[in-house]
Amino acid sequence: MGGYVFFQRMQKSLLLSVICGFQMNTWAQTVTLPVINFPPYIMISESDNSISGMDIRVVKAAFKAVGIQTIFEKKPWQSIVQNLQEGNVLGTVTCSRRPERAPFMFFSDELSTTSRAVISRVELDTHGIESVYDLADYQTISVEGWDMEQQLLSLNIPHQLAQNIAQGLNSVVSGEADLFYVSDYPALYQARILGIHKRLKVTNIVSEPLVPLHVCFSKHYPESRERLQEFNKGLQIIKRNGTYQAIRDEYL
Repeated sequence: MGGYVFFQRMQKSLLLSVICGFQMNTWAQTVTLPVINFPPYIMISESDNSISGMDIRVVKAAFKAVGIQTIFEKKPWQSIVQNLQEGNVLGTVTCSRRPERAPFMFFSDELSTTSRAVISRVELDTHGIESVYDLADYQTISVEGWDMEQQLLSLNIPHQLAQNIAQGLNSVVSGEADLFYVSDYPALYQARILGIHKRLKVTNIVSEPLVPLHVCFSKHYPESRERLQEFNKGLQIIKRNGTYQAIRDEYL
């Protein structure tokens, strides 16, 4: 009798171990995504490098909905792109779809959108700017490798290169450039931080459509297609349960 009870206890213990092990494995998956500062979508604190922002919270919530934890790391944009090409990283957040990226990137369902605009000094007359082609008549600057800069490159529109938003804004304020071609929200946010927003204005380019933003996954990273499918599933879950809109309402 004693042996039978011991056997039953061993069976229960084994079953609990299997169940607990399954739960731990389900929740122990972690993905690491390198990102750049792109407020309010991605906000990296200068004091402690903590990372937050609208898209960061959406991505974290979407992956959590399918049992995956996320870690975000600050990296330079050119390094992120190179590592995506080489399959050294899984992906990145708040990334636009461009033809030159398609050979090495998968694109998630739409994460958010951004608007293309030009930032100029307040006194500069920008009434004549109706399309991106009009930027050829000005000294224009754009962040190297970003969607807007790649667009200028493809259209053979002369432009200067900035390494980040702050450099582009300061180039306009100093007079080194007339226009900064950039996403409007991140530029305005950074201008306020720099204390130069009252010296600048935004001119929207009405002919330019909203730019969808995605989580971009490296085609050369192991299991990236599976992570893409899991993310899209989680994104749909948080859109249905209201989490997605609740996060966006805090920022926009």
